[in-house]
Amino acid sequence: MQMQLKALVIGNILKMKKIIIKILLVLPGLLLKLKELAKDGSRDLENKFRFKDAVIETGCKISPDTKVLSKTRIFYNTSLNNCTISEYTYIGSNCFLQNTSVGKFCSVAKHSLIGLGIHPTDLISTTPLFYRKDNPLKVKLLKEDLGFEEYKPITIGHDVWIGARAIVMDGIEIGTGAIVASGAVVTKNIPPYAIVGGVPAKLIKYRFNKEKIEELLSSEWWDWDLEKINKHQKEKFANDERFNNI
Repeated sequence: MQMQLKALVIGNILKMKKIIIKILLVLPGLLLKLKELAKDGSRDLENKFRFKDAVIETGCKISPDTKVLSKTRIFYNTSLNNCTISEYTYIGSNCFLQNTSVGKFCSVAKHSLIGLGIHPTDLISTTPLFYRKDNPLKVKLLKEDLGFEEYKPITIGHDVWIGARAIVMDGIEIGTGAIVASGAVVTKNIPPYAIVGGVPAKLIKYRFNKEKIEELLSSEWWDWDLEKINKHQKEKFANDERFNNI
């Protein structure tokens, strides 16, 4: 009986030992995951306090010098660095915007990349190692930067629609009312109300004729209140059956 009891105790001790070893093996990873969750949670909470009049979803990284104005929405896992996002504009999920000013009533679809930086093409190499003192490789080669402008500001007008997975290069200006097709790579300025697509992006057509474009631009309707905009739209499209029940 004593031998059986002793064997039972030893067996329980061995089981406990195995459990403790498993816990010790799992614990570092668990603590790291909790730390990551706490960090993300604090960032999300900070964004909610910073931008009380906007909807900021989880996982967004927003630099201190970025302005997100009221009645906007930033979808999850999007990064904004030195940007201004104006009213009634949304930025889709998993986007990256840098040094970019976005006007009102804009729609930026998911996975869009805007302002990635450029590299010089007239040096012995295009790597930052040869033109930046502080470079991603952390190799100290230069005493001073060469003065190359790696990041140039981007301006996006009002009522611009940028399709999913579009890329907009540095220094670009996209005019009000323009549409950038999904997957397009924008390397040149886009005029107002133009529709562009392709790699590199090229003009497909304009949304309206020249007179209509001039009328829309001169009206500056994006600065009106929503009721006035909606009323004006219904008046302009009085014969459109889509507005019969509105």
